[in-house]
Amino acid sequence: MNSAHCDIEPGFLDHPERRLFHVTHRPAGGEARGSFLFLHALAEEMHMSRRNVAAQARAMAAAGYNVMLLDLTGCGDADGDFADATWHTWLDDARFALQTLREQAPVPVSLWGMRLGGLLACELAAQDSVIERLLLWQAVLNGEQQIDQFLRLKSAASAMVGSIGFDRKSLGSELREGVSLEIAGYELCPDMALEVSRCRLHDLNPTCQVHWIEVRSSGQELAMPSRNVIRHWQQQGLEVTARTVQGEAFWRNQDSPLNLQLQQLTLEMLG
Repeated sequence: MNSAHCDIEPGFLDHPERRLFHVTHRPAGGEARGSFLFLHALAEEMHMSRRNVAAQARAMAAAGYNVMLLDLTGCGDADGDFADATWHTWLDDARFALQTLREQAPVPVSLWGMRLGGLLACELAAQDSVIERLLLWQAVLNGEQQIDQFLRLKSAASAMVGSIGFDRKSLGSELREGVSLEIAGYELCPDMALEVSRCRLHDLNPTCQVHWIEVRSSGQELAMPSRNVIRHWQQQGLEVTARTVQGEAFWRNQDSPLNLQLQQLTLEMLG
């Protein structure tokens, strides 16, 4: 599939244990100056954000980058069910995709993560010293809070049929006892929930330059928890560029319009 500005190539990566679907965008008619691996958000947030992510990938390809949009195990069109996935499985998926990008083109490779994918990208960047830079869109700071937010979907469904409200302690106990939970059509396995809950951006130290972008409904300042993480990273010697852009939380509403300001700001930060 081609356009005037980029070539779009869907396909599968043949991981030794599973097939991983991807859509890779490449500059049309020229060599790339770098490659990006995109790591998506969790569950429905992944689907809600696809339109903005795809538009950004096309814009980045037109600007000279290879951009691989990867479906992690159990997500999208990748092999497996959501219940098959663990945090370590997703890290392994991402490492395999990174290696594929490096084999395809001898150019610097970077990571682009959205929401929980941002947390995943940070952990990967903390382990891989060859990552050139890290682009974060609305990164999840605390994996436990992301799991809590996901569990609240189950509580909301229960409330619709007259059940009790959100009971984090009860649901958390079920997960610790090895019970999987069905939430909004997804089966959350205990290993995934507990592994994600242990992850904190504050505890990770990427070894590369970081571009941090948050979408805010009003005001231009970063949220205080984000500023705390950025300050901590800068104290560790990291180069962090952080900006905000106004707009809707499109990862929660598939009818949100394209955020063209976010698209433009991202390209500006990439230079």
